[in-house]
Amino acid sequence: MIPSARQRNSTSVDRDKRRETEEWGTYRKLIENNYINQRDAYDRLHAVVTDQAPAGFRFLDVACGDASLTVEALLGTSVGQYYGIELSPAAIYFAARSLRSLSCPRELVTGDMIEVLADWQKPVDVTWIGLSLHHFASAQKRQIMSEIHRLVAPSGLFLIYENSSPDGEDRDGWLQRWDACRTVWTELSDDGWMALNGHVHSSDYPETDSGWRQLGMEAGFSEARTLFVSPTDLFRMFSFRA
Repeated sequence: MIPSARQRNSTSVDRDKRRETEEWGTYRKLIENNYINQRDAYDRLHAVVTDQAPAGFRFLDVACGDASLTVEALLGTSVGQYYGIELSPAAIYFAARSLRSLSCPRELVTGDMIEVLADWQKPVDVTWIGLSLHHFASAQKRQIMSEIHRLVAPSGLFLIYENSSPDGEDRDGWLQRWDACRTVWTELSDDGWMALNGHVHSSDYPETDSGWRQLGMEAGFSEARTLFVSPTDLFRMFSFRA
């Protein structure tokens, strides 16, 4: 029996939902086991906004995902407004639940970050991107960073935690070091690792330490600093001052 168009569409949607659920499960294991040191980066995010952001600061979370780690980083700070941008409707659903812990006004926008940022008119004091900017080529990274420079208030902050190489290493070298993590990331299933690894090899484009800082300066920021290097040296956190 040949399925109808409606049945085929329904099957495709169900398959996409299952894949997204599986990918989200793998991502949660990365977080729970701190394999990619996100908790360390978010601890530093908390410290930076506590020490350097103005009282009642306006915070923009680009590609916010489920926002759970961002919420943890913002608790106990003087955040006065939270904005989140996310492409995945499923992630937006979970982000809305996570954000209930914040007492400040919250606003979530569903859409592609490039398109949303190009139209964004609300000034913010701090913008954060965690492990999403590396999906773009260098020219697109610069474009996104330029848009963020436009909307960040004078002396505002732009902070990122992204795939990064020491100076002198190319993408192949970074991927080889990434592949070596399989032997120690034992909580990931074989299927989960294969799906994650396929995504990384096809879609991740790290910049070198100086490359990230140069992109920030070319985007218009007046200061670029490296704040944190993960123990694997696969990821780094950077701060850019408007």
